[in-house]
Amino acid sequence: MKSIAPTAAAILGLEKPAPATEAPVAPILSDLAGSRHLAILAPDALGILPWTLWKNRMPFLSFLHDKHSVLLEAAMPSKTPVNFACMLTGAELAAHGMNTRDMDFKCETLFDVIRRAGGKSAGAGEKRKTADLLLGRYADFAWITECHSSADAISDLILQGFRRESPMFLIAQYALVDTVFHKYGPSDPAVVPMLEDLDRSLEKLVPGLADSGADIILLADHGQHDVPEPPGGGNRGTHGTDTPEDRLVPCTWVKRG
Repeated sequence: MKSIAPTAAAILGLEKPAPATEAPVAPILSDLAGSRHLAILAPDALGILPWTLWKNRMPFLSFLHDKHSVLLEAAMPSKTPVNFACMLTGAELAAHGMNTRDMDFKCETLFDVIRRAGGKSAGAGEKRKTADLLLGRYADFAWITECHSSADAISDLILQGFRRESPMFLIAQYALVDTVFHKYGPSDPAVVPMLEDLDRSLEKLVPGLADSGADIILLADHGQHDVPEPPGGGNRGTHGTDTPEDRLVPCTWVKRG
């Protein structure tokens, strides 16, 4: 995850954020270098376990991964605000300080770098989630839907906002993926309708963004694992550990045109 900020900056021809130490992801940079607009679309918690189990139910994402795919590692702890902050800074928690989504960055972010270069950024996703309380708080534009919105509601808002504002950089969270995984567990077939909806939504959004001049990176912030017998009948999915299920996230990308 620490390589995303340096990769995004290099794609856009900018300096990486000050705390970033990792090199860009070479195959992504090779394909997307020279972009004027970059969108990061992040289905929250769509890590290696649900991807391996259900990718045959997501034909559009499977098609993209068949063309380009790398496996990245979430920053520890494998939590949502920690890893979205890592995507924006290239830093671990000790440096960026964003342990919860209502905290403040302690270091420079991609938003700062882009703003200094005269560009604008957008954060998109659901109200009261990381998209709202972290991304939207620091970006120039906040494109926020109601809580528990469908993937289509978020995708439609992204495409409308992008066509209107044409930001240099967009980062979006699809939080419903994580919510449904928590409820049922990522291995339960009950999650499949939500994943099919996400796939259909991305199949409409990605070409629309590309036609509007954006290159696109798609990856999760972290994964999830099952809780077979949750105490008190609670959530059947969770994350936050350094297990492969929580740590490993597939990543793919699309070049405009």
